[in-house]
Amino acid sequence: MAKEKVADITEELESRFLTYALSTIVSRSLPDVRDGLKPIHRRILFAINSMGINADSKPVKSAKIIGEVLGKYHPHGDASTYESMVRMAQEFSMRYPLVDGKGNYGSLDGDPPAAYRYTEGRLTPITSYILSDIKKDTVDFRPNYDNTLKEPEVLPSRIPNLLINGASGIAVGMACSFPSHNLTEVINALISLVDDPKQSTTQIMKSIKGPDFPTAGILLNSKTELRKAYDQGSGMVKIRGEWKLEKLPRGKVQIILTAIPYGVNKSRLIEKIAEIIISKKLSPLQDIRDESDEKVRVVLEIKSGTDPEKIMTYLFKHTELETNFQLNFNCLKPTGEPARLSLKELCKHFLDFRKGVVTRRLKFDLAVLEKRLHILAAFVTIFKNLDKALKLIR
Repeated sequence: MAKEKVADITEELESRFLTYALSTIVSRSLPDVRDGLKPIHRRILFAINSMGINADSKPVKSAKIIGEVLGKYHPHGDASTYESMVRMAQEFSMRYPLVDGKGNYGSLDGDPPAAYRYTEGRLTPITSYILSDIKKDTVDFRPNYDNTLKEPEVLPSRIPNLLINGASGIAVGMACSFPSHNLTEVINALISLVDDPKQSTTQIMKSIKGPDFPTAGILLNSKTELRKAYDQGSGMVKIRGEWKLEKLPRGKVQIILTAIPYGVNKSRLIEKIAEIIISKKLSPLQDIRDESDEKVRVVLEIKSGTDPEKIMTYLFKHTELETNFQLNFNCLKPTGEPARLSLKELCKHFLDFRKGVVTRRLKFDLAVLEKRLHILAAFVTIFKNLDKALKLIR
């Protein structure tokens, strides 16, 4: 019979809560600074790659992919797993989508995706750079949940995925919120950091101008505000939708909304503007129409002689045409420890990671070449002593 253990309930609760919190943070909620992925996203991409479904392949049913992920690597809910896959395929969610989704994968209006039995998917071309060289012992593997297979602890990403695609998550007592950035700008910043590792955030920002969201929009922050946020790994970015004037016959004009802030539901935004029109809170604004297709095009009809700037100023203040995006650079360091990092630290961790990956790849290639050279040396010995070799064989 097991011995009873008497413990202080306060200490025991603290210990168990901390264990649970760390487990949630490490295994679910925070992305890894190296490949920018959470475990669920990493497992989905690895599973699709293992199935041989790359950018050149014919897409397969999402149900097959989800089944592969659940059965081999991620024994959790199918709905949450499919939701994670869907997000990686949405062009309005990801700056550089990692999954090429075929079928209804949702919309800016908040429409849900079709069930996974109807949609299909495969990897996008850019994802090949995240998975390249994975078979060359470039990263460590660990047993899967039932110890029958191996899964990568991290993917050997050639691209700084955390910075270019961003990430968001809520853990126990900790959250993260990374905006996406332009790939070219980030690569240029990394190159300049290799040339001069002592660069300051100000110097890095000569390459990285600021966040670059999938849905476009205008950043209203000053360079000083952005630099402070990048230095501290925390801050706020103010995003405003984009608009233009379109001329009509008889000297009339109408306002065209061409971009909305990241994360804003277009349908709800239109409903809010429609409520303003109906309540006559903004009398010069007469009507609203959604003419969007692949691009955002929302038409605002206004009275003749109205100042469009005044209308837009009102809408920016009273609707989600102007919103805030919280920057919170919490992620897992290579040691598995959660930390809030600055922009420079994010770049440096990625460069250190790539150095390790390239070193391991070169060692692997060298071992393959040495093995091949050993075989070729044996052939040379045989050909130099062909008669003896034939006699021995006979």
